[in-house]
Amino acid sequence: MRFIYSNIEYKKHPEEDTLVVSGEVTNDAGKHYNTVVFRIILFIRAIPVANVNFVIHNFYANQTRPFEVRIPELSYKLISRITRYEIYPESAY
Repeated sequence: MRFIYSNIEYKKHPEEDTLVVSGEVTNDAGKHYNTVVFRIILFIRAIPVANVNFVIHNFYANQTRPFEVRIPELSYKLISRITRYEIYPESAY
């Protein structure tokens, strides 16, 4: 499975003091999927501080889809301390 992640942004949830991660995922696998489950992990230095799944349904080959994930365990105030993220597909069918 090959997916390309782009335009990743951190922002504040409009109604709560929680972090939201948004961006786009491109299906570069050359295959259509009914459902793809992705995992996003946020780090402060080498320490993982958030670990959340998000799902994209009906993800066609060469298609780019937006995503937005609320990170309930992190306050928006921590945005400046996040040093990196990892996004990867966990399962697809």
